[in-house]
Amino acid sequence: MNDMLASINERMQHAIEIARKYGEIIGWVSRTSPSSISEEGGLVVFDVEPHIYFEKFSEIASTGNFLAVVDIKTLSITSIRIVKVERRDIIAELNLPDLTISMPGREPAGLLTKTRIYGKPLLTYNVETGVVETANIVLEPQSPVIMPRDPVIIQKILGLPTKGVFIGYVTTGDRPIFHASVPIYIPLKTFYQHTLILGTTGSGKTTLIKNMISAFSSHYNFDELKTSLLIMDPNRDYVTLPLKPTWQFYEGIDRELEEEMLRKTMKNVKRPKGLVIVLPITKYLVNRLVPGEHVSWPKLLKIIAEEYYETTYLPIADKMGWDSRVKEIEIIEEPGKIPLRIVKMNIEMNYGGDEDHIELFIVPYGFRFKDMSPRDFISLNPYFTRQAKDGLLRLLNYLKAKNAEIESLDELYDALQEARYRLREKPGTRNRGPVLNPNKEYLIELIKELAIHKSTIENMLRQIGSLMDTGLFDICVPGGMGEEKYLHEPSFALILEKHHSLMKGYPIVVDLEYLQENSPSDPDKIISIAAFRILNKVFEWKLTMSRRRITTQPVVIIMDEAHRFFPSRGGGKEEYIEHVSGMIDRIARLGRARRLGIIFSTHSPKDVHDIILQLSNTKIILRTDKSQLSSLDIPGEYRDLILRAGDRVGLLKTHALRMGYVTFRTTLPIAGHYDLSAL
Repeated sequence: MNDMLASINERMQHAIEIARKYGEIIGWVSRTSPSSISEEGGLVVFDVEPHIYFEKFSEIASTGNFLAVVDIKTLSITSIRIVKVERRDIIAELNLPDLTISMPGREPAGLLTKTRIYGKPLLTYNVETGVVETANIVLEPQSPVIMPRDPVIIQKILGLPTKGVFIGYVTTGDRPIFHASVPIYIPLKTFYQHTLILGTTGSGKTTLIKNMISAFSSHYNFDELKTSLLIMDPNRDYVTLPLKPTWQFYEGIDRELEEEMLRKTMKNVKRPKGLVIVLPITKYLVNRLVPGEHVSWPKLLKIIAEEYYETTYLPIADKMGWDSRVKEIEIIEEPGKIPLRIVKMNIEMNYGGDEDHIELFIVPYGFRFKDMSPRDFISLNPYFTRQAKDGLLRLLNYLKAKNAEIESLDELYDALQEARYRLREKPGTRNRGPVLNPNKEYLIELIKELAIHKSTIENMLRQIGSLMDTGLFDICVPGGMGEEKYLHEPSFALILEKHHSLMKGYPIVVDLEYLQENSPSDPDKIISIAAFRILNKVFEWKLTMSRRRITTQPVVIIMDEAHRFFPSRGGGKEEYIEHVSGMIDRIARLGRARRLGIIFSTHSPKDVHDIILQLSNTKIILRTDKSQLSSLDIPGEYRDLILRAGDRVGLLKTHALRMGYVTFRTTLPIAGHYDLSAL
């Protein structure tokens, strides 16, 4: 017995040493209330002295907060979540019978009682072996209870990843725990199983995504992985990423806490100093900038780049009182089957004495009908009926087989119009216009031969007409000669292969707002055409390289306002939705094995197709409406937080966490965050 007492005493002293090394002792597991463990989980009870309680009550006596116990018998550190707190006046502690004499209504000395706290054990960390396990043994009475202070230990005992993409700091409710010393990361490989970010307007979705982009650029741009980040930007929210952020501290914001979070974060996470901007060019833009002028493509691209700077970056600089100018514009032509033209622009910025520069690599984007395979062309527009898809595919394949190429989309449309008219003619009559060129005449004969119905031709005409209206096809410089006058679709395979060596691995932003501004087409339809084409090209490149057994860098695609690309069912868009859901299902499922991940961001889970919810193994939920909770499978203890959370506070649900869930708060934007529409 004496040996056992000596051993227990030694372990008790060792437990106290471990407790003092990794945290601050704030109490001891109770000697008067039992610790327990059962199939439903464990419970530990401990008392806190009055002076500790009143000094640190927000950190040690708030339900949902995290503390730790150094168990005397195992010397392991076990995390606990506070589930209940009891405070009793000294009169209640004395357990006196009902008094018949009057007592003072208030007495400060009556509050000098211990606080009883109940905790639920979570995970156990063995400091010697480094093993983390589920807490499934009872914690010993008299074991020291600590507030941990080592971030690595805290991450271990909470089952948090210690590496990955930084998204913020672990919180209890809105407030970061342990003075914002516990960062939360999402491992890179988790993104290959796709992520969904949800939250109402103003909840902080865009700020969170920008901070994630900064984290990607800071940590996955220089190691052997060299991740490529591709952003579909329908509102021009992300073209300002390289600008210096400005912060506004409104009344009610804890400025000291916000500045502390920023200071800690910006030691390791920096905003990107440049961008690769994929800039859709339309016929309408060319006609506006160089009406009737004879210019070369290099000159036109410089004009477009200068106008882009003047309408995007200069207004922000003027509003903020900064000095800004374009220092250099250079046209780069990268060899390939279709040469890749890039405008490299160096912008000097002076933020009130703080000098900086921004690098932009602008890639003009448009389509040449003659370059496209029939299947690629038809897949651009999901609104073709099944009959129209089949008929048009057969027509275009026959034309290619006979080398009877249609020069442009306009010519295809004219030939179909003529065919529609001739199908109405009575046999043996011909009283319309001159004979078309042989290729068009051959197409008309094919339509008759294949017995394509007039209603099918009508659908072909409507959908080809809508593609023509986008202005994205067969863009040419005024006065140009031959194929050199056309803008050919840049190879996304070449962009990704040269992303780090030529364009420094800067985030790739597809500016879809610029496309909407320079085309009269339906906004959602036109941005979907460009976005889906790029998505398919990235996936095809991954698939082709995988079949050749060539390793490619990880690619993470951000689809902001995902509901605009992947709407929920209904609304008379059944064929479109079926096409889109099939495409995204194929890309998402096969992309997992090829290090291709998608981050979807939207307001409500009801706005996007069910396939998005099914494919996203990680969900980040910021403040949302009560009506959305039923489809998200959120545990009861987090529901009130999601309904009432402050800005930039959210719930992370992912298989990458041992506990499955954690609440967090991201910082104010680390990168430029400006509303161009307001300017």
